[in-house]
Amino acid sequence: MKLAKVLIVFKKSTFQLQAIEHREPRFLKLLEEGHATLSKVKTAHSEHYETLEFIQGELKRRNISFEEVARADLKENVDDVDLVISVGGDGTFLDASHAVSRVPLLGVNSARSSSFGHFCLANEDNLAGILDRIEDGELKPSPVLRLELSLNGSILPEPVLNEVLVCHSNPAGTSRYFIEIGDEVEEQRSSGVWIGTPAGSTGALKSAGGPILPITASQFQYIVREAWTRPGQHYKLTKALLSRHEKIKITSNMRTGALYIDGQHIDYSFSLGDELFITAARDDLQAFVDPEVNSIFGKG
Repeated sequence: MKLAKVLIVFKKSTFQLQAIEHREPRFLKLLEEGHATLSKVKTAHSEHYETLEFIQGELKRRNISFEEVARADLKENVDDVDLVISVGGDGTFLDASHAVSRVPLLGVNSARSSSFGHFCLANEDNLAGILDRIEDGELKPSPVLRLELSLNGSILPEPVLNEVLVCHSNPAGTSRYFIEIGDEVEEQRSSGVWIGTPAGSTGALKSAGGPILPITASQFQYIVREAWTRPGQHYKLTKALLSRHEKIKITSNMRTGALYIDGQHIDYSFSLGDELFITAARDDLQAFVDPEVNSIFGKG
């Protein structure tokens, strides 16, 4: 695989944003006091920007053209490069994944002292070798299933890599909705519904009791959170694995419901009567990841 042009998607560190750009008084005060909550931020800041500089140097050494964009500024679909490199942790990888259809994605964990980097195959130590293997054709991207969301007939622009949470906009509020799978329709009340991919099966879905799937599995799952039933009542549609050819329909019975995509940064209103269809996305993410990466969590 010839790498002629690369897009680097990078995060801005917490220290960069709060201490340097915004000069946030509370943050600076805690930093000056050496507060325990900020004990790692300067270290992570230094690691991150050293890694970013290293990547730039490595690409220049290989005569690979590159552009850079902060993850918060990544808006349009990227289709004019050979590779997207996310520099940060899993959050940066997730943000970058929303902007690619067929261009492969490689994650670089830039601050290993504080970042787990589940999706990040590369780091400063092994990046050169991974780029060699990519260019030699020895390392191929893996297909990772994503979800497509259609809200009231309009497809949302972000393909879901981890999970979508359907719930009340207030975490203390009751989520009320109709859920439909195949020929089954059920009116429910709960704390919300997780719908997640194989990539997301090691996070919130795992914590909610779902099975851990191989990252390249061709299934997705849903789990109802904290179902609320009356005495003698029982819900049928609370948890299942679905094939990529199946779909879920959820109709809001809430005045102020919400959808949260891959965390808290992307959200949509889900009000009374709104209809959401969840299916496997047409384009899997093409990602340079370890196909066995989810196995470190054991089996669900």
